Amino acid sequence: MKKNFLLLIFFSLILSFSGNSQVYSDTLILNIQTNVDKLKGDNENLRSRLEMQSRSLNDISKNQNLTDRTKWEKIKNNLLKSADVYKILSDDIIDLKSQVINQDYQGYIKKLSSVEKSPLGFSFEEVILKTAESKAIFSKKAKNERFMNTLKALKDSPLVGLVPYASQAVSLSTSALNVAYASGMQDKKVRFEKIKEFEKELLRYTGFYNSLDKANILNQGSSNQTVTLLENLQMDLLDKFKKDADKLGYKPRDQRGDEGLDDYFNYMVGEFNPDFMKKHIAGVESKYTTKDGKVNLGEMLQMELDVRHVNNNLDYLQDLVTRFISTHDQYFELENKYFEQVKQAINVAKANNIIEGVGEKPAQMVYEDLLKDLAQKKKKKDSAIKSSINVKELKDKIESVDIYKIL
Repeated sequence: MKKNFLLLIFFSLILSFSGNSQVYSDTLILNIQTNVDKLKGDNENLRSRLEMQSRSLNDISKNQNLTDRTKWEKIKNNLLKSADVYKILSDDIIDLKSQVINQDYQGYIKKLSSVEKSPLGFSFEEVILKTAESKAIFSKKAKNERFMNTLKALKDSPLVGLVPYASQAVSLSTSALNVAYASGMQDKKVRFEKIKEFEKELLRYTGFYNSLDKANILNQGSSNQTVTLLENLQMDLLDKFKKDADKLGYKPRDQRGDEGLDDYFNYMVGEFNPDFMKKHIAGVESKYTTKDGKVNLGEMLQMELDVRHVNNNLDYLQDLVTRFISTHDQYFELENKYFEQVKQAINVAKANNIIEGVGEKPAQMVYEDLLKDLAQKKKKKDSAIKSSINVKELKDKIESVDIYKIL
């Protein structure tokens, strides 16, 4: 008995030790991982500081190796080119904002959502009425006629017209089914199997409308997001512009009460141009021109702190350009996704066999022409943006600014 008791204690100790060993092991591994992560973080911070110090040393080295003449020529070149960047970037932001909602392209997709006469060859309003009539949900003719009159009243309701895009069709279908089921609850003679057949037929159509509705909702959200990003960028650009312009002697008039931000920006960048910059630079140089006609560059570089400040902070203008290009590229990615989703909705319509022939065109040709027209309008919209927004020009212009700090 005593021997068994000792064995029990022995095994208990082994199990306890084993369990504790696992805990100790896990704790040890966790501590090691924590220390490794901390070292990685410290190493990253150290590397970042070293890079900053390296850049500072490079700037100091550059400045020591540059003559006052070279420094001033670089500043002048940067100021002149930055004036161009302000103009190009402002124009590009305004152009992209105006193109986010393209009426021709959006209008065409809105026609696909129509419950009256869709480019797919049918009228969903008529589909509901004809289907309800063919199913003869009620046993008595008078009740069927009353049901049809109710559906017609729903069809003509102004409330349905207030619902956006494809949701009109879904709203109309749901209302029609609610009327049918409510009637069934009140009349024992209503054939529920007929209502089910009615519902099944409508689902063939609402599958298409739901797919299109999903695409439109996502597109509306992405469009709003793009506009918000552009407006925020425009406000940051305006803040940067006003600070730089003020230091360079440009005093614009106040924004008028009826003047939009786009028009106000167009006015300012129209005045704050390379010609204005050349005059300002000439005025600065004249202040330090000696009797023998030479410019005291050393004194000018020391005294003209505002000019140096603008030059030394052009990296922020570069960041604004990068933000715009990123927003521009992201917009095209979202547009391509929207295009594919609309195509998918049309393919749902084809799979559900709801596309009808139009005139002499059979349903297959209607389907093919729809995809072709959609692709052409997408291409036209993209071309309009790309022709008005020259991203390469913007990149080349900002890259031509020699961004480094004059100490």
